[in-house]
Amino acid sequence: MLDFRKAVSAAHEHDLPVVIDGAAQDFRIEDLLDTGADVVLISGQKYLAGPTSGLVLGKPDLVSAVRAQEKGIGRGMKASKEVLLGVLTALKLRQQLNKEAWSSDQKEKVARFVSVANTIEGITAKANPDPTNLPFDRVHLCIAKSSEFPDAAQMAAALKAGEPSIWIMDHLTHQSEIVLELVQLTQEEIDTVLDRIREVVSQYQKS
Repeated sequence: MLDFRKAVSAAHEHDLPVVIDGAAQDFRIEDLLDTGADVVLISGQKYLAGPTSGLVLGKPDLVSAVRAQEKGIGRGMKASKEVLLGVLTALKLRQQLNKEAWSSDQKEKVARFVSVANTIEGITAKANPDPTNLPFDRVHLCIAKSSEFPDAAQMAAALKAGEPSIWIMDHLTHQSEIVLELVQLTQEEIDTVLDRIREVVSQYQKS
């Protein structure tokens, strides 16, 4: 894992400005700016849940330079008035958010999911911290290696093809794992996901 502070320091020793593409890291804006980076880019949608947009934060001269697009560069990417109001509202709501309480709620949500998932035959569930240091856990489901159960790739494909279609993170299927992120899900939606996992296991055993 790259040490951002050391990378920024090394770049600055050679008079190179540093731009960090923060993507979905809106919970960590302060941390990213504290690395000394000249500019940090953050998605206005993703976890911030605003309209499609991006935030440019950092040194005033470089942030101001981005306004060159208003002179005819990248006109197609110009944010509308509606987008500006939407992302400002999203930022206001984020400032009002009790982050500790929110993070606690997310951990409880994941814990409940893991507890129920561990009752499904052939499934071993666990909670793992977000690998990018965001303040929530992800669910990792380890699928038993047996002819009686679908393997991880089959589980991922069956969930995606079903009704409703459930898309999970399948980058660890080669390790017999699938990964779920529950941040935006309601308890009713979580129950639906668990029901579909049960159905896939049951259908596979009957076939």
